[in-house]
Amino acid sequence: MGQKFKAMFEVRRDSILLSYGIFLIAMVFGIILCFFTMDGKDFDSIRYAAVIGGASIYFSISLFFRIVYYSMESQRAVLFGMTRRDTFIFEKIIDFIEIAILAVVCAVLLPGGKYLLVIKLAVLTFAFFSWLEAICGNLVIKFGKTGYWVCYIGIFVVFLGLPKLIQFVPPVRNVLVKIAEGMVFSNQSQGAYWGAMAGMIALALIVHWILFRKISVSSLAE
Repeated sequence: MGQKFKAMFEVRRDSILLSYGIFLIAMVFGIILCFFTMDGKDFDSIRYAAVIGGASIYFSISLFFRIVYYSMESQRAVLFGMTRRDTFIFEKIIDFIEIAILAVVCAVLLPGGKYLLVIKLAVLTFAFFSWLEAICGNLVIKFGKTGYWVCYIGIFVVFLGLPKLIQFVPPVRNVLVKIAEGMVFSNQSQGAYWGAMAGMIALALIVHWILFRKISVSSLAE
């Protein structure tokens, strides 16, 4: 098991280093921006700027790079002799560890001991990335450039259209605000939140495995 984990880590190393590099650069940028736009003497403001800058840029950039890296790394792992099952399992384990390390950094830096909030957002990020890789990543492996463009057009439509929908349809905005306030940013409704996250992640993993198994050997070997 240790050898398989090490092999997958070697396959994933470049993308992990890129993710951490982006996170650190964004943290530095957030600190610099804080000095120019906020009270640079307020240490708590600097810490907030570092964490929010790092986390937001990491998430945004991951939308573009994660799909491509997932498809390349999955194909490379299979070509190097790993089974689909091992590739799937250890890729998810490393995904979780990558996000967990960033969550620890954010929890340490954020003032006020907001550990539960960081854990919630980390789990939500893992769930979102699991769905992203399950749908878009496997589409790119199977259909190549066609799948790539379909996914990115879909992402742009969602992330550009959803804010407009929220802006012009008050009921949608109100529902999303209540969900965020009641489940993510509040200590209430903990059972509902963790139940929803567990179901979301479990379903993503099931869909991911089913789609990954259906990809032909020729597609994985390209």
